[in-house]
Amino acid sequence: MLGQPFKITIPLTLLSIILYLGLLSFIQYPLTTILKPIPIALLMLFTLQVNCSKQVKTLLLFALGFSLLGDVFLTLPIKIALHVGILAFMATHCTYIWLFLKNICFRGKNLLSFLPILVFVLVSFYFLSPYLGEMEKPVAVYLCLLTLMVFCAFQVKQQSLLTRIGACLFLLSDFVLSLNLFVLANNTPTAVLIMFLYYTAQFLLVVSITQTKEKILLELHSLFRGLKLA
Repeated sequence: MLGQPFKITIPLTLLSIILYLGLLSFIQYPLTTILKPIPIALLMLFTLQVNCSKQVKTLLLFALGFSLLGDVFLTLPIKIALHVGILAFMATHCTYIWLFLKNICFRGKNLLSFLPILVFVLVSFYFLSPYLGEMEKPVAVYLCLLTLMVFCAFQVKQQSLLTRIGACLFLLSDFVLSLNLFVLANNTPTAVLIMFLYYTAQFLLVVSITQTKEKILLELHSLFRGLKLA
């Protein structure tokens, strides 16, 4: 039987993502402040509904809560918005690192597969650094935490593929965000790409942390079967 989180909350989450991405080119503050956090809030609701350990659920709720806070601040027309947003997402990555460390297994092949990611991070920062100005040090610290989060994601035992993809998409979304903020001067089509990558990353991370592979396949099969019958 299809569980309530997959039957109701996941479709609502996907619908809210599609709605926000579709409207992003046409809306401004304060609508962006209202609509942008909704998918993350629904992922928090999904986390509350699923059956997983209390500690994992609590940490994941904190990670998503910090993300929601960062999302809100990054839409506000105030001077400290970017600084507070960076701090919030640093807290997000610290919480994800804590989560991953509880299910980690260091292996040579995992370390080797992470090397291209590390090269990408170093080249990206080298490219961005001339444009960062006074934000160079905060961005460097943030990037170190983000890279550590991705590294830990590559070492997890359960749902390693989904976790890796989610972490890499998070990294990619932040790189494109940096391009948009410091190089492209807030290009709207690029903003749509950023949010698509970001929401997909968060979705994959939440599902991979809370669900087993067998559970995911079973629930998705039931969901698609229900859609066909409808």
